[in-house]
Amino acid sequence: MQTSTLRHNASGIDWYCELRGSGPSVVLIPSGEGDCGSFAKVADELAKDFNVLTFDMPGFSRSSPPPDFGRVTADELADQVASLVTSLNLAPASFYGCSSAGLAALSLVARHADVVRNAIVHEAVLINDVPLPEVVEALSGMNNLDDVAIVGACKDLFRTKFISDGRAWDALGDEYHRRLEKNYVTWVRHYVWAGLANRTYSSEELTRRPIAWSIGGFSEVWFGVSNLRVAQRANLTVDILPCKHFPQVEIPGLLTDRIRKCAEQHLQRGHVNAH
Repeated sequence: MQTSTLRHNASGIDWYCELRGSGPSVVLIPSGEGDCGSFAKVADELAKDFNVLTFDMPGFSRSSPPPDFGRVTADELADQVASLVTSLNLAPASFYGCSSAGLAALSLVARHADVVRNAIVHEAVLINDVPLPEVVEALSGMNNLDDVAIVGACKDLFRTKFISDGRAWDALGDEYHRRLEKNYVTWVRHYVWAGLANRTYSSEELTRRPIAWSIGGFSEVWFGVSNLRVAQRANLTVDILPCKHFPQVEIPGLLTDRIRKCAEQHLQRGHVNAH
């Protein structure tokens, strides 16, 4: 599948974007690694039926940081992504995100329902609804490390804690992992330390657009508990996938089928783009 790369300015950010396919819009939001390279397999398959947009997150890899780059919030991420998608004339869209991108997807539903057809969320990093002081302490403590130590810690964290089989992570390639070395520092300094996961969502916010929710069957228990607690608030079913935190890396085929099914299910509920 042919990939078109472009630079696009929105919200004062010079975004690196990749577009594939044609038809209704599907947007794949990168998580804490901030780089869209991990979506290649999923995006290529979805592009057979959809117009697929993915991008590097603000301040990561090939996208510039936003103006006044400080402590990032989930709502700020949603505002930035909504501005990008709207300015590219891709709204409404189906949005997929896991981890911090799951938070962005939830905030898109809560704040920008006009841009969202439906959302597919996997293991949003929700810590406000379940007491998790040890998780908060561990994440916040990373900011006390120097840059070299952060890179070392994150290489291990992403490869062993977020992935069932590190070989799938390695297979993303040397170029991808070289970009991530800078990204790990950005993630810790601007995203983790910022309290990104502190957003609390009301039942009313979570029902403004359809949400398909999942957790990984092999993930840390706290991911499942926190996601179940919040999803139940809006009477949303949570599916269990055979993976950990990054299904786009571990089970790209199953994730592609899930996104395709969820997107097709809600196409009749709003305007369908054709590009």
